Amino acid sequence: MSGRMAVEYDPHNDVVHLRFTRYLLVSAYDVQVWKADIEEKLSPFGRKVDLLIDLDGLEVTFTAGRLFGQARREVLERYTQRACSYGGDEMTRMFLSTSGVLHGHPVNQHETRMQALMALLSDRDAKRRSFVSRPSSSHQLAAVR
Repeated sequence: MSGRMAVEYDPHNDVVHLRFTRYLLVSAYDVQVWKADIEEKLSPFGRKVDLLIDLDGLEVTFTAGRLFGQARREVLERYTQRACSYGGDEMTRMFLSTSGVLHGHPVNQHETRMQALMALLSDRDAKRRSFVSRPSSSHQLAAVR
């Protein structure tokens, strides 16, 4: 395993931006290190975050692909509300798509950072609107009476 992972918080959009520099995953050990690294960077937030992932600089090889998919699912379930990614090489995007299907955690892959950010914010807004529009149980009880 080689490379670096950087996390930057965007308070204006309340989004955590994750970037990689020459981060190569070849073995099971590499995937373990990747998982520990990302958990170390996301756990200080103390809550599930909205994650914007720049895949440029992350390379997942065939030998690490399956384990990466499992580790990715675990990390996303534990630390994120939603995640959108952009960029990346063809092999890494393929592993993300495949792992999303196999592990039941769909991939929101976009061409550009702006497209990914807009998709993430749109999904957040849609979830908030659906939550606000649901009647409370007291309103439901009043309607039954």
